Amino acid sequence: MTTTKKSRNAKIDWIHSDMLKNTSILILLLFAAVRPFVGQVSDEIPFRAHELDLGRNETSAFADLNGDGVMDIIAGENWYEGPVWKKHKFRSFGFFKNYIDNFSDLPIDVDSDGAMDVVSVAWHGKRVAWFKNPGKGLGEWSEHLIDRGANVEFAFLVDINNDGVRRELLPQFAGPESTTAWFEIKGRGVNTRWVRHEISSKSWGHGIGVGDVNGDGRVDVLTPKGWFESPDDLNSKPWVHHADFDLGDTGFLHVYDVDEDGLNDIISTMAHDYGVYWLRQSKSSTGNREWNKELIDDAWSQAHASALVDLTGDGRPELLTGKRFFAHNGHDPGGREPLGVYWYEYFLDGARVVWVRHIAFFGGRIGTGMQIPVLDVDRDGDLDFAVAGKSGVFLIENRTR
Repeated sequence: MTTTKKSRNAKIDWIHSDMLKNTSILILLLFAAVRPFVGQVSDEIPFRAHELDLGRNETSAFADLNGDGVMDIIAGENWYEGPVWKKHKFRSFGFFKNYIDNFSDLPIDVDSDGAMDVVSVAWHGKRVAWFKNPGKGLGEWSEHLIDRGANVEFAFLVDINNDGVRRELLPQFAGPESTTAWFEIKGRGVNTRWVRHEISSKSWGHGIGVGDVNGDGRVDVLTPKGWFESPDDLNSKPWVHHADFDLGDTGFLHVYDVDEDGLNDIISTMAHDYGVYWLRQSKSSTGNREWNKELIDDAWSQAHASALVDLTGDGRPELLTGKRFFAHNGHDPGGREPLGVYWYEYFLDGARVVWVRHIAFFGGRIGTGMQIPVLDVDRDGDLDFAVAGKSGVFLIENRTR
């Protein structure tokens, strides 16, 4: 039997980087009261925000839409042409109770014509669709339905079938009547079609992720209510559900071996409450898989979007996340508290994991939306990112180099 346990001492396992700037003496005093600490806290990353639009959005993405070799930014009804970020409207969405009905933007060349198209999902419209790039990104893009009938809040592209060719689409359908499924592109040009593959006949909560949980080399699917083990034959064998945990309304679920014990752990956030945390995977004396939930931070709420990326270039990923502005129009716990964007690095102290919170932005208009695309947009050797929410669209430039 698999068990989930909470760490009683988790709250002492993270420190604030705003306390640490140029204060090496403070670091020594702080950890002298706990235990010796092995690790070098990274310098603050000099981020600069570029405001692209004040319009309401929920998501953004990077892609070269006009084929000029320069990255552009997609957000809502518009795309912004790099490097000057000229605004082009290319599609239309409905607005419902302060939400634009576009909750994920996923660039991919769907019909293999050499131009980047965009997959979008809608909560209110209950649909998954792709928008065809007419060739250079200009003008109105045609919309093509992939699936309809369920509210969709999360989606991403991942190579589920491990063929190394095209990535597949994994949306998270909401509601008790919904299913868990992934979609595969078949054909090219006018013969392009999407094939639906069902993982489960029901939906498993708010949040989704992928990764190799059991170390068999295959891509498993994670939900807040356990994970689905990928079969060795996706065409003939079922996915096995492991009800290992019940995490509530999460954001994205990331899989990574945090404590370097050879077992992949899970990192996630609470999308509509307080909490950033990780689940430590271990094995009992009888070989059963166990999960220990350990707190990273609970000082702020609504960490709906997150990305696990190596911002510092040290070979170990950091967790990039932030507060979604008015995720439920101010009705979530802490929903009217200040916005912020944060990144977390961690260090190992024996079996203990120490997390450090770094503040990229706090108290202004910059928060997050439904996803955080990360890319070296200006090709200077460090990672930039974009955030788009109800407070606007921002390109966040990393000025380390």
